[in-house]
This record gives sequence, structure tokens and C-alpha cells, in this order.
Amino acid sequence: MPYFSRWIDRLVFTRFGRMQVPTPNSFSYQNRYWIEIYTKQPVGSEKVSALFLHGIPFDSACWSPIINKITYDQVAMMDLPGLGRSGSYEMMEDNNHQFIDTAAELLAPNSVVIAHSLGCLFALNLAKKYPDKVARLILISPYFIQAQAARMFQIQAISKLIFRFVPKDVIAKDLHPEGQQNLSVRYAMDSLRRMSVSKHISEYMHHINLPQQRAAQTALLSELRSKIEIIVGEKDPIVTPISPDIPVHIIAGAGHNPHVTHVEAVYDHLTPVLTKYISTTAQLSDV
Repeated sequence: MPYFSRWIDRLVFTRFGRMQVPTPNSFSYQNRYWIEIYTKQPVGSEKVSALFLHGIPFDSACWSPIINKITYDQVAMMDLPGLGRSGSYEMMEDNNHQFIDTAAELLAPNSVVIAHSLGCLFALNLAKKYPDKVARLILISPYFIQAQAARMFQIQAISKLIFRFVPKDVIAKDLHPEGQQNLSVRYAMDSLRRMSVSKHISEYMHHINLPQQRAAQTALLSELRSKIEIIVGEKDPIVTPISPDIPVHIIAGAGHNPHVTHVEAVYDHLTPVLTKYISTTAQLSDV
């Protein structure tokens, strides 16, 4: 059975032979959530020093171009609940708590969490519940302080039809000028073709655009401001007032997905943060 399970995991990782990224040191399901761990240099612990969380409609593969540039320590990325290769869910709130607990088990003390869009919700709540595990949060395009999605995407029944029946090439071009020629976008469109994924994306779109949900995350942003840095694209600015204590980096020419469209610029902002916290994390994880 272990061999069979490993074989299945490899099929999932390669998307049945279509995946074209370096193989991680570890990839598997933990509590229904897809996790990949990349060891960039020998470390004395199974814990990771950085965790990457994607937004919608992407999955964790969107971080591959950035993770490929990292040359030190051990990092992980996860597919969010019901998205990418992670399992489906019945109760969103209960499942979100389980996901956060699973993510915390991966982290060494004093780690860095990098999150995009929807992933920022999970990152903030992870830092709130496990303050000793998260020293720094880098939030890329935190949706709750940016302009809301168009009304049609906030209505579940309509957005579900859009994600199911609008040609994937049209959606892809909205994510990146190269459309599905960009691997991160192509893998996102592969996932979107699954009915369960398009259903969950519609549920998330409705949930994250509720006024009370946006207000709750904005309040949490203020509460955790000493740990936070924000990266946004010039074309998708912050529209909600935030604490002046939070550093904000603006990527020229970028929209909502700068980590996909402007990889070098985003990596340049990530590097000093990762370098600053990496040595502390490595020392603590060896204890």
C-alpha cells in the first residue's frame, strides 16, 4: 500500500505527466491537503522556514517560478481547501480551521508566510492562532483592502456558470497576457475544469466579498500590523485605509497577480525578508 500511495501522489504531482517543474523533496496529502516541500540546503529538521499560500483561481504551482529562485533552507507550499489538488470540503469554516492546524504543523518557530489574495485570509488566521510560528507575513494583493470583485462574481449561481462555461482562454488572458502559455495559468485552468473546483471558487468569491468578512480581515490586518508587509500591483491599488506602520511595496505595471506576471520584482521584495528570518528559523528548528 505505501508504494501504491506514493505512485498515486506522483501522478497527482505531475498532473498525469503534464507538470513541468522540478520535483520537490516531499509531496503528499496531509489531512486531504496537498503539500510540497522543497529542501534547498541540508537542514536539521523536517520543519519549514517559509510557507507559500496561493489565491484563486490558482493552485500552489503558481509559486514555482519564485521557489525555483530560492537557494537556502526548506520551504513549503500548499493547495488551499477544495482548490488545486486538495480535497473537497462540506463545511467551509470547519475545514478552514483544519487547514490552518495542518499548516502550523509544517512550520518551525519564527517562520515567514507568503500569501496571495484568498491565501491572505488563511495566512492572517494562521498568524493569529499560532503567533509563535509566524514571525513575518508577506501579503500579496490582500483582496479585503482592494476593490471588490464585479457584482456578477459575488453571486454564486452566476459565478459558477462563468467559471464553468466561459472559455478558459478568455479567463486565462485576464490572469496573464500570455494566457495559457504561462504554466501557472495553464495549471490553474486545468484545475478550473473540475466541477468541484469551479464550485468552490464560486463559494469563496461569495464569502470573501461579504462586507462583514472584509471588515473582519481588515481588523485582523491592523491587529497583526507589526508582522506584516504588503505587495500590490500598480493597477490594483489599496482602496481601504490601513495602518501607516505596514510597509507597502507597489509593483509597477502589475495587476492583481504580480507574483505570476512580475516574478523578478516580487522575488526582489521577498529576498531580504526571507534572508532576515531564515537563520533564526533554522537555529530554532534544530533545537
